[in-house]
This record gives sequence, structure tokens and C-alpha cells, in this order.
Amino acid sequence: MQSRSSRLQSSQAPRVSRVHRRSVVTCSFNVSVRPYTLRKGDTIESISKKREMTLEEVLAINPDINAKMPAADLEGKTIMLPANKLSVRDKEILEGIQKGKGKGYRIYPVRAGENLDDIMTKRGIERSEMEALNPGVNLEKLAGNQLIKLPSDKFTVREREMLAMVLPSEFFTAAKNPFVLGIGALLMVCGFVLAWQRFYADKDFNADE
Repeated sequence: MQSRSSRLQSSQAPRVSRVHRRSVVTCSFNVSVRPYTLRKGDTIESISKKREMTLEEVLAINPDINAKMPAADLEGKTIMLPANKLSVRDKEILEGIQKGKGKGYRIYPVRAGENLDDIMTKRGIERSEMEALNPGVNLEKLAGNQLIKLPSDKFTVREREMLAMVLPSEFFTAAKNPFVLGIGALLMVCGFVLAWQRFYADKDFNADE
């Protein structure tokens, strides 16, 4: 006969070692959003209105942003916006690219108060390039909404952000634009903002349009 201790041991279910698993947060790439770096004077409300969005829609995809934050605190921050929500200015930039497609340049509508140095510095354009593309144009006296030609492969940070989710990667490859690094890698949304901030930390870039 089995002893009492033997019977107890045989009746007990085998102990299974418990494996402690760490919870893993996964992120999926969402092609429906794009980064947007806020410039001086931007507010969440103004950004929303320009893109026909509600304040709540913008805040929903940017939980770390407070609608009551002063503009000074928002300047330089990068948020996410739906890729299909474009401002009037965004649409003008896209239209200008389309008009110059295959010609080595793009049409650019000058912003009110913008001068030649502003345009060249923000995009890394040489004066010789501007003169070659715009013969007969007085580049020293540019008017608001005046249409001029810019090199097809030179963009500001803001323009690149907008174009990132609108144009195919082949566009940037063909233009030999350094931004293709971000497109080719297909950065995941969870790390998108950080990657952009690091990429554009270069002192030669700024967030103006």
C-alpha cells in the first residue's frame, strides 16, 4: 500500500513554473497621418480651422498637447495631422509642383512680406539657381502671390512634412532629395515625431513655410 505521503504527492497536480512576461506595446505604421511642426504664432485652433477640422479631432491624435497651451510653448513642437487635411497653402504648393512636373522646377506663390533671401535660405537655394529659373524677373521686389520658379528638389521643413504622405517616394528619389531617407524607412508613427525632430535639428533648417 502506498504511504499517506505518497498518495498526497500523487494527487497533487504537477506544478508548472510561471513565466513572467512583460507587456509589449506595439505600434503599427499608419499612413493616414503626417507630422507638422508648429511655427511662431500657430495655435491648435488656427491649425484646425485652416484644415477644416475640429479642435477635438486634432487633440484626439495628439494627446500630449493641451489646447490651452500658449503659442510660445507650442512653437517648434511637432504634432500629427491627418494626411488628407490640407490648408489652402498646402494645396497651392502641390499645384505648383504639378505645373512644373518634369521641367526641373516648380511654381511657387510668394507669401506676403516674403523676400528672396527668405525663400532661398529656408530651402538651401543658390542665387544663381533663382536667376537661371527666373530670367527677366526682378527678384529684389517680389510681391505677395507673385508666381516664381523654384528648383524642383528644394523644400522647407514644412513643405517636406506636408509632402511626405502625399507624394510617392519615387518623387523624392528622382529629385535626389535627402528627405527620401525618411520615406524609404517608412518610420512608424510611434517614433515618427522623434525622428523628425532629430532629422531637422540641423541648424541649416527651420520650420517656416
